[in-house]
Amino acid sequence: MEPTFDLAVNLPPRLDAAALLDAHLSTTRFRPDDLAYPDTSGPLAAREAIARWLSRVAGLPSADPQAMTTTLGARHALGLALAAAVGGGAPSVLVEDHTFQGFRAIARGAGIRCVDVAMDRHGMRPDAMAEAAARGTRAVYLQPTLQNPTTVTMPLSRRQEIVDAARALDLVLIEGDVYSPLASQAHVPLPALASLAPERTFHAGGIGKVLGPGLRVGWLLHPDATAHASTAATLQRDHDGLPALWPCVVARCMDDGSLDAHLTALARATTARGELARRIVGEDLVVSGTGLHAWLPDADAPRLERRLLDQGVRVAASAHFVAEGRVPAGIRLALGAEGDIARLAEALRIVAAAR
Repeated sequence: MEPTFDLAVNLPPRLDAAALLDAHLSTTRFRPDDLAYPDTSGPLAAREAIARWLSRVAGLPSADPQAMTTTLGARHALGLALAAAVGGGAPSVLVEDHTFQGFRAIARGAGIRCVDVAMDRHGMRPDAMAEAAARGTRAVYLQPTLQNPTTVTMPLSRRQEIVDAARALDLVLIEGDVYSPLASQAHVPLPALASLAPERTFHAGGIGKVLGPGLRVGWLLHPDATAHASTAATLQRDHDGLPALWPCVVARCMDDGSLDAHLTALARATTARGELARRIVGEDLVVSGTGLHAWLPDADAPRLERRLLDQGVRVAASAHFVAEGRVPAGIRLALGAEGDIARLAEALRIVAAAR
């Protein structure tokens, strides 16, 4: 049957994001210079606003806008970071043993092998990372905050252990971070890996999980001037620069406080959805506080997915979160794609009955 309910796509609840952007667009004025070829790193004023916002909501108090490029969303930033971080030869990158399917797709498309590294309740294990790196890999991709799909947030001690191991092994870190702004509404932001190890970390982020992925506004913070210049040259070669309008509109939302107000309302909504999901599905459902998704452990995740699809509920294919041939340890439930809370509840009751 055609799926009736969407628990697959990790969208934020739309709330009043469109109205917020409409208000800013209505006061946007073009200058002749805005129609010239854009800065290949993105508008400097927008990068400065993004850096100020990251200092408040992402544990990056010293983000340098001069070391940043704007990108076409966070996935684009991850692709640029991966290309810069992985050398020649037989390229590979270390990843958490369940990780964002989009990153696996980027790596696969670039001919780069993902090497799964064991996790525990605090995220990637530093000892397992060191063991895997000994086989010749020099780059590591991690999601320290509200990890996708497992919802794990690394405590400060684990972040420091990862950084210490990366320095000892001379590894480059690629930090995927689209959820810290949501997490910041529940507690003081933990320091980003790019804050703990700025000399070796590419920090990739975006606004898609706050305002919506259709904006395609992201950013990549680089570890040094050489890496930044390389990304800027790539953007110049491939695109002749990127559109500046939406980064500038988003930057105004960041600076005038309206995005922070929206974020507070969004966090309240996501918290309520997580609490609803746990009540309906069961206490073993791992919810992520202010995050957009939940993790349901299941020893035969593909079987559960098929049962849910037969009953009209679509979830993300769990096999895409792990390396080919491995059995995923659960399924991810996206809690924001169904805008109507009553429809979300109905979908979750189907999940509970199908277990």
